[in-house]
Amino acid sequence: MSHRGLSELHLISPRHSVNADYYINEILAKCRLPTYKRKKMRGPLTQRKLYRKISDTFFMQDGAPAHTAIKTQKWLSDHLPGFWAKDIWPSNSPDLNPIENLWAIMQAELDKRKPATNLKQLAKILENIWSGISPSILQNLTDGMPNRINSCIELNGEYIGK
Repeated sequence: MSHRGLSELHLISPRHSVNADYYINEILAKCRLPTYKRKKMRGPLTQRKLYRKISDTFFMQDGAPAHTAIKTQKWLSDHLPGFWAKDIWPSNSPDLNPIENLWAIMQAELDKRKPATNLKQLAKILENIWSGISPSILQNLTDGMPNRINSCIELNGEYIGK
């Protein structure tokens, strides 16, 4: 996600376990890398270019084992110019990870709907919620980042509660 748009939502079958190989081959190479190559500035959020200049972006993720595996870190540093290695960004810091707030919004929207009766129905509901995320939500989630980062610095890295 960025303030301009969203990646495609990648749903993982319960039959798969997300290890480094799956993450690299099925998520990063097939889904995330193409996101960086988008050209459209308008249209659905899941088709828009996510940045103005590649030098203004960074790719961040949490501390999941598939994300922090040495082979994943190497693949990311080789393929994504704005990759921040696992030791640069706090892995468990929801106040500094806008995507965590987006997941909370997704959950709140899911909770408003009639429960799915099967996985196919759940996938469709999640895709509809994802594609319904508005530009203003993305703006709100990202616009406050400079202030949150400054607050974190002022608090010597402590949780800022925002």
